[in-house]
Amino acid sequence: MKLQTVHPRSLTLGEGPIWDERIQTLYFVDILKKTLYRWNYATRQTHSVVFNDYISCVALTEDTAQILIALESGIHTYIVETGQIYFVCQPESQANFRFNDGRVDWNGNWLLGSMNNLNNGPDAPLLPDATLYKIDGVKVSPLLKGVTISNGIVFRKPYIYFIDSKINSIRKFVYEQDQFTMIEEIFKLTDGTTLDGMCISTNDKLYIANWAGAKIIVFDLIKAKVIDEIPLPCLNPTSCTFGGPEMNELFITTSSIDDSNVTIAGVYVIPLSEKGMPENKVSLNSFYNEP
Repeated sequence: MKLQTVHPRSLTLGEGPIWDERIQTLYFVDILKKTLYRWNYATRQTHSVVFNDYISCVALTEDTAQILIALESGIHTYIVETGQIYFVCQPESQANFRFNDGRVDWNGNWLLGSMNNLNNGPDAPLLPDATLYKIDGVKVSPLLKGVTISNGIVFRKPYIYFIDSKINSIRKFVYEQDQFTMIEEIFKLTDGTTLDGMCISTNDKLYIANWAGAKIIVFDLIKAKVIDEIPLPCLNPTSCTFGGPEMNELFITTSSIDDSNVTIAGVYVIPLSEKGMPENKVSLNSFYNEP
């Protein structure tokens, strides 16, 4: 396995990698630079757009021409080629909050976690005052309250695996009828580094970005233990996702925060011996608001 660079420019807080297998494109963001990127596999070209407020993550829709974006000002549809945006809803009513991680469930709903902007940085109070929401068009349902920094959302029906970076563990919930029922904590990190975003393979392995750990942790759900690590040249991996024509390449976003070499915090990719699954898609029948 050989690690390669996809996006060589430094990212302050790279996040939210999402692969669209239909157009062979990787979306990712730099939250603090308020920038959305899309990288084309065939051309190796990157396009970017800067917004007026923080952009945290992206959801794919049934229409490749439109995606959903989580801005600090709320959820919007974004027309990829024209750059037009249309407001959908604002799940979070508290001031000075933004969104962090999200993922579309098997029913086409977007699960999206908020966080207090005070929880950014080394002196953050880490207040558990945020929420994990389910977004179905303009209908918003709170699923889990008392969240600090929402990260690492993956599904294996009827379960959801979820990371709150303050708790620094992976918790397993039954997810049905808009209810979360805690089953168990399957993994907890206690070495002073932090669990961040993650994805899942077809063989039930979690690939977990280890903030301040300079690696991806590979956790086998069947064996219930860590089975491997992927070392990285930069200190802070933030998230990862499967992609590529065969869905066997792991794309990894990183952050330059607190890294002694800020120039190497870009986006990386590494081929693997196993595959991931295409992302679930949101139906625009429930999401799209006419301007």
